[in-house]
Amino acid sequence: MQSQITKYKNSKKNNSNKICLAPFASLRFTVSGNIQVCCFNRLYLLGKYPDTSIYEAWHGKKHEILKSAIENSDLTLGCGYCKESIENGLFKSVGANNYDYLDSYYDKNNIMPTMFDFELGNNCNLECIMCNGENSALIRKNRENKLPYNPPYDITFIKQLDEFIPHLKEARFVGGEPFLIDLNYQIWERIIELNPSCKITILTNCTILNNKIKTLLTKGHFEVSVSADGITKTTYEKIRKNANFEEFKINLDYFIKHSKLIKYTTFLNFCPMIHNWFEIPGMYKFCNKNNIQIITHTVIFPPNSALWTLPQNKLEEIRTFLIKNNPKELISKKITKTNNISYLSLINQITNWIENSKTNNNNQLSFIELKNNFNKKLLNYFNNSKMYDDETKKINYKNNVSKIENILSQLDEMSSIKVLNFLISFSTELIIAELENSTTDKVSERLKYGIK
Repeated sequence: MQSQITKYKNSKKNNSNKICLAPFASLRFTVSGNIQVCCFNRLYLLGKYPDTSIYEAWHGKKHEILKSAIENSDLTLGCGYCKESIENGLFKSVGANNYDYLDSYYDKNNIMPTMFDFELGNNCNLECIMCNGENSALIRKNRENKLPYNPPYDITFIKQLDEFIPHLKEARFVGGEPFLIDLNYQIWERIIELNPSCKITILTNCTILNNKIKTLLTKGHFEVSVSADGITKTTYEKIRKNANFEEFKINLDYFIKHSKLIKYTTFLNFCPMIHNWFEIPGMYKFCNKNNIQIITHTVIFPPNSALWTLPQNKLEEIRTFLIKNNPKELISKKITKTNNISYLSLINQITNWIENSKTNNNNQLSFIELKNNFNKKLLNYFNNSKMYDDETKKINYKNNVSKIENILSQLDEMSSIKVLNFLISFSTELIIAELENSTTDKVSERLKYGIK
């Protein structure tokens, strides 16, 4: 592992020798109140609002321990997602890459954070097929048939931000549809008042645009990125339920013009999935033509949308298709060069999944054998974890096994086998993070939907 870490660090283009800059510069606030250092480490929490204040999270002992670990390239404190990518040589897929740019403006003395990542609510007008009720209130209501979540953020949270806003270089807003979350507007006004030079980055589904938003964009340093998962009306509207492709294109054109006006690169966030792999080359061609940089997001869950769950022969078909239709025209353009690297990285990732599927014999195992294998996987993780003392390891292992047993008891044997096959192939750390930070009912619901 150490040799892979060295290779990865040598491949990075920033000036820092740290394997990841997120713990030294950023905080992320999730819809459930969790305070994290990034969007990938969901297991090692700095606290939970309102029980933990922003000040306590940043200056607390847990944060110091995590920073010390990262200083020593130790990825055992919840950094399993990045650790697995580095181990497999998928350096372009490592989550830490998303924080490399912080090298240009993070506080070298670590006195205050310089980037906040806000996911403060789940109000959303769409019901995307790969999404869930935690990120869309409509899915929570219509698909999951459950009572709405009540995010914990309030006026006290905004007051706590006042101490930190003057030090921020960037504030990101994601989750749900940011333009539909009232609290975001209050925070934007505070940033504009206290730190007008702070970059405010918004990831929108590009379906909401009105005069209020247009006026807002002229008041602060707003940089808008968009998300879409199809280049044709049929695919786009199939994935993004409730969206209108024509309206999306009109709004996208407005945001592209806004980006040009402030000399900002337009980013398009794209999820390659089972439902749209055949439009991947077309999406890259469109972005190359319009000088848009693509950011791909690996869909890990739900499995009925995720490419990595496909059988080997289907993955090989997709890889052959992508190689044959590589949109590498106008390669001299900077954006096209960047997009081509992204495209090739996606092909490499699919190749890695193909290699993994060759050695996966879980499909031939019985329910009991699969359950035993999964329990061994959990036990191995806890035995090697540095996050817990010995007694806590035993307790957490038993609790997580019990939760999975509870979920499996609600399913027939065939569905249970599907769930276990998925869990065995999935990142152990992300499974544990979900089990420890969510209710059993929530995890059960997501798994049932994911294997349909």
